Amino acid sequence: MMKRYKKIAVTTGDKNGIGFEITAKALSQLPNSIKKTAALFFIFRHKTQEKLQPQFFKIIDKAWSRITFDSLDGALDFLASTQKTLPDNLLIDLALVSTEADWVVQAARACVQKKLTALVTGPLSKKISARVPRLSTKTLAKPLGHTGIFRQLFPSANLFMAFIGKYFNIVLATDHIPLSGVEAQLRKKGLAEALKAAQQLQTLLKSKKKIAVLGLNPHAGEGGLIGNLEKTLFARLPKGVVGPLVPDAAFLKKNWPLYSIFVCLYHDQGLIPFKMQHGQDSGAHLTLGLAFVRTSVDHGTAVDIFNKNVANPNSMLEAIKLNIQLIED
Repeated sequence: MMKRYKKIAVTTGDKNGIGFEITAKALSQLPNSIKKTAALFFIFRHKTQEKLQPQFFKIIDKAWSRITFDSLDGALDFLASTQKTLPDNLLIDLALVSTEADWVVQAARACVQKKLTALVTGPLSKKISARVPRLSTKTLAKPLGHTGIFRQLFPSANLFMAFIGKYFNIVLATDHIPLSGVEAQLRKKGLAEALKAAQQLQTLLKSKKKIAVLGLNPHAGEGGLIGNLEKTLFARLPKGVVGPLVPDAAFLKKNWPLYSIFVCLYHDQGLIPFKMQHGQDSGAHLTLGLAFVRTSVDHGTAVDIFNKNVANPNSMLEAIKLNIQLIED
């Protein structure tokens, strides 16, 4: 019974954010063709949410046959033991009392153990992720965001944040570190590893266009007049990689169709233009370097509109579709 399913975990993020709302709306909008691919969704949410947000459960229940369990193990045991013919639109609803960041840890470990196939994550605040107990003896840092959690769970993996959008795609060479540490991280093989990750993404996207990498300094260093990182670090770029592009002109509209991926050297260098162009209308986040597929929304928890039924589910919908596409390839 279990073998016919692609078992996809969906963690809904902060319980007082828009994660559950956009999950419910996105799942209700999935085409029937996806249900027929035998994708079985495991929704991780807090036990209190059915009472707090009944309107979104009604949305789910119009499109899916929902069965609720109080643990992932309980759901997996049920699926392994049942002799009943289960409907194509089955959805596993996990009503949990653990914290939102714990769901990510549990789902990621289940993916590595092959109990689950892949992971889609809803928006999780840094405040919540920082509460996770230290998961690795190799770092003293608190895990900031999903990527921070994954880095502590899998300390030997080289992980990079990528964002897939309607207009262009980006990979971040560094992410949640202070600007003062960016150059040192890049010189410590950070750029080389990021370019390898970008090439892996290029393969996943089946794109033959070149990869572009941005400079760090204004005017990409102006030939060494404004810093020398570009002259030393970009002296020998791999075949199919061009750069450094001048950062303030890299994302002009005329450049979007020229490159498969823009490699950005720090967090805001990539995410400001990406979010300005894609907003919540499109775009999905992908973690490169994990042993399983993990996609996510490209926006935050938006606690100011919690339970107001105005949240846009498109990024979650894109994240789910991308996840299914990647595990099927």
